[in-house]
Amino acid sequence: MQEGYYILAAGGGESQSIFGMILPFALIILVFWLLFLRPQQKRRQQEQQMQSTLQPGVEVLTKAGFYATVIEVRENDVELEVSPGTRIRMLKQGIGDVITPNDGISDDTPVEDRPDFPGDDKNDGPR
Repeated sequence: MQEGYYILAAGGGESQSIFGMILPFALIILVFWLLFLRPQQKRRQQEQQMQSTLQPGVEVLTKAGFYATVIEVRENDVELEVSPGTRIRMLKQGIGDVITPNDGISDDTPVEDRPDFPGDDKNDGPR
């Protein structure tokens, strides 16, 4: 009588152990999707939306670290002016962020006269 009880207990435990083995993997996949894949998809959508709304005159930061002004927008690429008279062509995917203008700086202020320009500042003191 004892042996029959052990056989029944072992038979019921196999189905429980299969579920117990699959559940942790399912939880790992769910956590991976929630923490990594979903936010990456949202960032990609936001980046595509930003790249599709580019227009001339907007200041951008490229993924290479250049600040530039959009001069011309084409289907797959944009023409950027990185300094007065210096233009480059770049794929839209190379644009990292659109820079919003500072409130205290007007658009007609030359880049060299802006307070955020990394040049020789007279207020630094003696060197």
